[in-house]
Amino acid sequence: MAGKTYAWCDRCRRSFEHADTVADACPICGSPIRELGWVSAFVRGFLAQEFVTSGLPSRHKAMIKLIWTANGMGERYFRALGPPVTYPRFESIVTDYLCQAASDGWVRFVLPPSPIGADDQSYRMEIDDEERFILEMAALFGAQDEPDSVS
Repeated sequence: MAGKTYAWCDRCRRSFEHADTVADACPICGSPIRELGWVSAFVRGFLAQEFVTSGLPSRHKAMIKLIWTANGMGERYFRALGPPVTYPRFESIVTDYLCQAASDGWVRFVLPPSPIGADDQSYRMEIDDEERFILEMAALFGAQDEPDSVS
């Protein structure tokens, strides 16, 4: 297969350039590979979901959720607002809200440059307008009155 441009691994369901293979075997699992033309490699890869998303956006959201719910704050907001949803749904709604607030620039999430040696206080949320934050969170769940204070 030395002169072939693309190879396909049936086990991994991925295409590779010949230069990436090792002794005509899949570089990931070592299974035998077979020759494919570029169109076949593209179509097979596309159909096998070779071009899947990285998952980084969902990990980013998970980190934001961990920061705003740290030290029991998520539960305190939940009790103060008394939303008509389950706690996991509450976390999801507020996390999406905070992602939008961060995108708008009035909420920031601070992360240490490296997790090595970082303590929990190195991960935090900074809010420019706390009154806006509380009022908009209450509005997310249709609260008529101002929520109880969160302590």
